[in-house]
Amino acid sequence: MIFLGTGASEGIPDPFCNCDVCRKARESGDLREIRGRSAFAIDRYNLIDFGPDAHLASARFGVPLYELRNLFYTHFHSDHFDLINWESVRMSLTPPHINVFLSEPAFKGMQEYRDLLSAHYPDRKRDFLFYEEYIRMIPVKPFEPFSADDMTVTALRTIHEGAFKGETAINYLFERNGKRFLYASDTGLYDEDNYSCLQGKMLNTLIMECSFGNAQKQAGFKHLTCEFIAQMVERFRKDGVVNDRTEIYLTHIGHKGGLNHLELQQKMRDALGMQVEVAYDGLRIADF
Repeated sequence: MIFLGTGASEGIPDPFCNCDVCRKARESGDLREIRGRSAFAIDRYNLIDFGPDAHLASARFGVPLYELRNLFYTHFHSDHFDLINWESVRMSLTPPHINVFLSEPAFKGMQEYRDLLSAHYPDRKRDFLFYEEYIRMIPVKPFEPFSADDMTVTALRTIHEGAFKGETAINYLFERNGKRFLYASDTGLYDEDNYSCLQGKMLNTLIMECSFGNAQKQAGFKHLTCEFIAQMVERFRKDGVVNDRTEIYLTHIGHKGGLNHLELQQKMRDALGMQVEVAYDGLRIADF
């Protein structure tokens, strides 16, 4: 498994920003500080999100997508989805057939988006006809497990609002060969339904967003901070979801959190121990 992009919507450094985090990212020479937008490859067949920097990351880290079979979208904000990425599928001489999993509101929103563009731009109608031949969109419901090849996948509900009417981001619990990992990006604090769904399902790997790092936010905020992450991990421990062997990684990191890579790493290890690692673009972790 490999992180292709670990930045929040603005990436790091934000090219229009000269805050301490962005300035240090430019000046440090530490490539862990340079963060593209969201994408995570489970293996050569399965991808989570497909942000606008995924093309470059695919080439940079040696992760071609011509064998891609399943694409899991958390939501349709532009740092996780960019329609132009699908153009590369259309331009391929050997395009793969891809199952795209998404929430029901996002599925409806994508249909409306297709119809709107097709009505005003004839070339777009042609493009969408191609997409629909090779890209099959499959809506999923929270807490109802589904199969994707040899994996059992369960979508979890979040409070993070997406781009389409009624859309909130979904997180994904993946299970395969007796192992489990949870990808929790763009979420906010979990509700009791999520905790109940996960209770007793011990994770091998936990991946969580840390969009706002050291910022102080109130419950109900649509992203996670260091404080919120610590709260959730403590609950996961009580519920038998995380133990001392669970590998914990932080991703979707933004400059508004006020901490660079090493500062964030130290803060979270002080809170959660050595089992937590701040991910960076190109980080490869154990398969599940």
